[in-house]
Amino acid sequence: MPRKTACIFIALLGLAATAFADGLVRKPRNYQGSLEERGQEALIIFQEGSEKTKAMEDLILKIRVAGEAKSFAWIVPFPNEPKIGKEDPKLFQELFAYVQAKQTLKGMSGAKVAAGAARTTAEPKSVEVISRQVVGDFDIAVVRENEAGGLNPWLEKEGYQKIDDAGGVLEFYRRKKYVFACIKIASEALAKDKEIDSSPLRFTFSTGGRDGIYFPMKLTGLQSKPFDVNLYVLFRFWLNDKLSKYGYRHRGFELSYRDWDSPQCEPNGGKAYSLPEEDPFLKGFGRIFPSVTKLCQKLHPGEKYYLTNIQAYGLKPEDVRAWPDDLWLFPYYTNRDFVPYDAREGGAAAHTD
Repeated sequence: MPRKTACIFIALLGLAATAFADGLVRKPRNYQGSLEERGQEALIIFQEGSEKTKAMEDLILKIRVAGEAKSFAWIVPFPNEPKIGKEDPKLFQELFAYVQAKQTLKGMSGAKVAAGAARTTAEPKSVEVISRQVVGDFDIAVVRENEAGGLNPWLEKEGYQKIDDAGGVLEFYRRKKYVFACIKIASEALAKDKEIDSSPLRFTFSTGGRDGIYFPMKLTGLQSKPFDVNLYVLFRFWLNDKLSKYGYRHRGFELSYRDWDSPQCEPNGGKAYSLPEEDPFLKGFGRIFPSVTKLCQKLHPGEKYYLTNIQAYGLKPEDVRAWPDDLWLFPYYTNRDFVPYDAREGGAAAHTD
């Protein structure tokens, strides 16, 4: 099966204080005041795997926290050790503007949506510090909990509060041998006494699977208040919505927007986001998302996608904690009985039901 590429653009809306929908924010250990999330956005670039290759993701996260705390720890789980870099914060503004423009145009024209593409066929320590580096204003340690109860003492040693009532969730990640990216403001940045760099961080990692698109959610289930999630997905095919039990609607998400094939488009051909002015569907819209175009040209020139926007509102933390796995998105396989490769026994998303 040829390798395909997908980009997922994610914006998280209205989350409760001290938690993000793809991780968990921890206060400094002796800090008693409030720590409020001002905004958080994310982008995932997904490269589908095959029988011989593993799928890869670039998860790009933008961190912005407001409060009296001069430092914080943000903990995000990954299936495998990520490589870490920086990206352009304009990516998120541009895709939001593009979707708004397309929705307005569609509403004015009353255009009917034609069908899009579907898929047809050493001695272990209690906490192992795999890597540590400074990226921009952030000090990032990638760790793995090897023994039950190991992560909280490590967090306290680093100067941050432990994760309360997290035994079951941490055991879930420990059993799957996941790693945690623990992010905090670097001491050098604190010494500058200025606004912290808001450039997004990019985490590139293997999902360990083939066709499942990974987004961490279970750790967010440790917060106390409901939260909303808004995901923008660029994928070569449409996503499974409710065709089978592996669709995103069974996780509480609803479709907000999805690219379609106009009469001028190649049926099921996707859209050329790396060359928008040469694409009949995107022509005239490329000026809205120049940074997105540059990213697609840099990472995956020539690839084509369908943009899908799905949303979930008021997700209850206790419900998310009860999920058998994190959020996994799958292609729209036309056979209702087809089980995604990663959802099969031994697959990266085998716990999804």
